[in-house]
Amino acid sequence: MIYIEKGIPPREMMRKTSEIRSSREWKEIKDEDVKAIRAEFDKLPKETIRQTLLEEQHFLCAYCMRKIANDGLHTTIEHWYPLSKDKDQALDYRNMLAVCDGGRKWSGKGQRILCCDASKGDEKTLMISPLNKHQMAVIAYDREGFIKTNPKDEKLEEELTDVLRLNGLWKNGRFIADTSTGLVKGRKDTYLHYRRFIKKLGEEGKCTASRIKKKMDEIASAEKRPEYAGVLLYFLNKKYNALIRREKNVIE
Repeated sequence: MIYIEKGIPPREMMRKTSEIRSSREWKEIKDEDVKAIRAEFDKLPKETIRQTLLEEQHFLCAYCMRKIANDGLHTTIEHWYPLSKDKDQALDYRNMLAVCDGGRKWSGKGQRILCCDASKGDEKTLMISPLNKHQMAVIAYDREGFIKTNPKDEKLEEELTDVLRLNGLWKNGRFIADTSTGLVKGRKDTYLHYRRFIKKLGEEGKCTASRIKKKMDEIASAEKRPEYAGVLLYFLNKKYNALIRREKNVIE
């Protein structure tokens, strides 16, 4: 999971939203009439909305950071605060995220283990949000590919593991299986990619704070970030801080 800086909604959406909100049908819909609210939401220009969301998310799922594209079959417009719980936020662009299918389309053998909003469902209200900069600052990863928090926040970790299921399936404190989308493996492979990158820099005599900073800037500014970009940035930032401390000690 990585911080998302929200932009402005597309003009086509703003026009349609204004039209819906001013209609008699919308005003007469009760807050508990989820079917009617969703029917109005479905009138929005979803392809345009998905594209705008993807661009501000650098084409990564808002929860798991897998690559996603403007494809209605595999990319979903997620309401961070459930559509079923707030009529007004159902049409609010600030409440929308682009997410992967969470394994819904998986057809492999064995147990299907869903993640992201496919695991969360339509009714669950989250506390953790990729739009919350302070929360995203405590997101951490380990070398085995598991996502956690540092300093530890039990509530956030509960949502990461038990609600969004970003750490696969766990029982009695033991890891049972990865998600059907292979999130744990994907993050572990990304960590190994980071290790190979650092090793190569070391062999070339280029493992400096400035070189690491350049790499982080490249990732952060990319139109389409690499899959699991948050993992790369997390470990690169740790290396950068260690090098800064080391270089400072040499100067002193």
